[in-house]
Amino acid sequence: MDSITQAALGALCGELVLGKKLGNKGILWGLLVGTLPDLDIIAYPFLSSSEQLGWHRGISHSILMMFVAAAGLGWWLHKFYQKRDVNISYARAAWFVFLAWSTHVLIDCFNTYGTMILEPFSSERISINNLFIIDLFFLVPILIGLILAMAWGRKNSKLRMRIATITTCWLCFYFMASLVTKHFANQHFEKLLVERSINKDKMLTAPTFSNIFLWRMVAQDQDGDRVYVSYWSLFDSNDEDHDILNFKKGHELEVSFQDSEDLKALRQFSRGWHKTYQDPDEPDSIYIAALNMGEMHIMTENGQELRPPFIWKITRNADGSYTLDRAFKMSKDGYGYIKKAVASTYERVKGNTDHWLKDNIQWTWDQFSEQE
Repeated sequence: MDSITQAALGALCGELVLGKKLGNKGILWGLLVGTLPDLDIIAYPFLSSSEQLGWHRGISHSILMMFVAAAGLGWWLHKFYQKRDVNISYARAAWFVFLAWSTHVLIDCFNTYGTMILEPFSSERISINNLFIIDLFFLVPILIGLILAMAWGRKNSKLRMRIATITTCWLCFYFMASLVTKHFANQHFEKLLVERSINKDKMLTAPTFSNIFLWRMVAQDQDGDRVYVSYWSLFDSNDEDHDILNFKKGHELEVSFQDSEDLKALRQFSRGWHKTYQDPDEPDSIYIAALNMGEMHIMTENGQELRPPFIWKITRNADGSYTLDRAFKMSKDGYGYIKKAVASTYERVKGNTDHWLKDNIQWTWDQFSEQE
């Protein structure tokens, strides 16, 4: 999830476990510990772009590290307050660290990016795909609860605990609601594929930006050659004729790049959910678009463009080495499109399909006529 959500969730853990003893300081400790797993990014300057993908959400997000951090940081926190004559038992301190650290890791498992919780024994990325990486319906209630708890002060510990408990109950309810709506989405997409006589090999469903009402499907046929993309909203009418876009995966373009370590890393990151395409004017380069991370619906003068936010370019150099570049990066190239993309998405959430997957729509790779 986004850093603010992770820090806020850690702060909530601090309030629940340490608030009665430390008041607002418990929230501050939670903010800190809830952020620590993401400090793995301090190694980024020493890693290539593909190595960063394999490193982030790795060992620092593992189950093993949950217990190591709880034992080590819990002991330190216990001793820290023991010297200040504050009775924070080792068990309470360790439980707080474990809870703040593990909730960060577990919530990262809820979105499509995936988290390597089994490191160092397995590099498989675990993802449940039931929450978007930024979800205001999840984040805002935590912030409201924390602000109210801090406003009441330490003297109203019972009221603070009640606020923290209500906030936690909402998060649990929202999580369960996301699983229920995901189940309905899966049922809809399964039925839709059968009606269109598409024999799927595998399917992935995930919610769209900051909601659990509009869901996206990406599926692969049994031949492993074509990809299908569709959307469904909980507010769609029963007689809605849902569109399914499809295109070739293009993985045959990777044959001459098989010895590229960057390509292997991108395959692992996307877990096979990627589109490969090529610019005819760049025969020594291929583009890899991660399909599991969704696509931005960008309104342009020529219509609507569907652009995956994670696109890389692999170039084979004259000496046989390879260069990896981000062909499109949200923080650099995408902010100008976000407002319109979000507005378009929320129109679709309400069941308005007039502008969605309709005429004048193209994928990023459609600019190259021979790509499907």
